[in-house]
Amino acid sequence: MTGAAINVVADSLPTARRVTPPACPACGVPRPARAWSAVVGGLAGAAVCAYCGRPRGWRAVTVELAAIAGAVWIWQRNPAPKEFVLGFLVGAILLLIGLIDLEHRLILHAVSLPAAVVVGAAHALDPARGLTKTLLGGLVGLALVLGLYLLGGLFARLVARLRKHPLDEVAFGFGDVTLSAVIGLAVGWPGVIVALLLGILAAGLFSLGYVVWMVARRRYSAFTPIPYGPFLILGAWVVYFGGREVFQPLVGG
Repeated sequence: MTGAAINVVADSLPTARRVTPPACPACGVPRPARAWSAVVGGLAGAAVCAYCGRPRGWRAVTVELAAIAGAVWIWQRNPAPKEFVLGFLVGAILLLIGLIDLEHRLILHAVSLPAAVVVGAAHALDPARGLTKTLLGGLVGLALVLGLYLLGGLFARLVARLRKHPLDEVAFGFGDVTLSAVIGLAVGWPGVIVALLLGILAAGLFSLGYVVWMVARRRYSAFTPIPYGPFLILGAWVVYFGGREVFQPLVGG
């Protein structure tokens, strides 16, 4: 199951820097084969670790069910084998990257670089997209967020000098740069512009709501970091899956 594979990679890669067999995060004991899938393990009576008794948690089940629901939805939109496989591949890759970023504030090159190669090659060979629009989308995504990354670094140094204390976080990390290249390769040119703008707008609205909420609770702290990756992925999903008809005049074919 794709969802179970995403869980395995998201559990092991951020800490071990390699994919390892499923194991309980509390005690490290390997999970039995029937518990590799959270859904199957729950149905088979293996929802908790047999050694330490720790429950599997809601994330693993949610990811597996989301992968199944996503596959069904993509197939209903376009059951053609090529379109289904390509859409499911892009959705699974973005889900994995977003999940790791949410939990660890990391966008790993070990995920994004192979993803760029696979997604770029698949879309470049697609006659409906072609090499030019695919590569241009990737280059524009890379260049735009690289510029924001460099500006963010300059801003962080300026603030650190004024505060006489370094900032631990910046708005965009270099992982967001590589993610934006993947998004550009997925949605192509000029869809990458719309996808990134939607992602940045969504992050801004969330940040504004978060600030208002924390101020109301008198717990606001300046420069509180948020992961940008999931918002960029949201913009990509809207354009790639749900927004092609809506944004057709902007994103093209």
